[in-house]
Amino acid sequence: MKKSPCFCGHDCARCVTCLATVRGDEQLRMKARAFYEHTFGLDLPLHQLHCRGGRSQEVFCLARTCPFASCCRTKQLHACSDCADYPCATLSDYLQKYVNQCNQIPPSAQDGT
Repeated sequence: MKKSPCFCGHDCARCVTCLATVRGDEQLRMKARAFYEHTFGLDLPLHQLHCRGGRSQEVFCLARTCPFASCCRTKQLHACSDCADYPCATLSDYLQKYVNQCNQIPPSAQDGT
């Protein structure tokens, strides 16, 4: 899977949830489930851990109401980084905490996951 940045800059090609879906890999799906349970206290059924990327028609259930995607679409921008207000306070906090910081497979480990 090629680098696939979402609106916020998150690289979907490194996301465990997305890779589990694309590869049909149940071990990765279990790893994603453990991440959401440990990090956010969410007990998600395995069938909800399904995503083909934030720009696809099959977006992860927790990302369907993504404020960054909505904002970009409203402003007719390809990505948050194209905005004159980049990075806004909301995005700045999100970037620091989450974007490419967690639930990611390092690029060097992608082939042998």
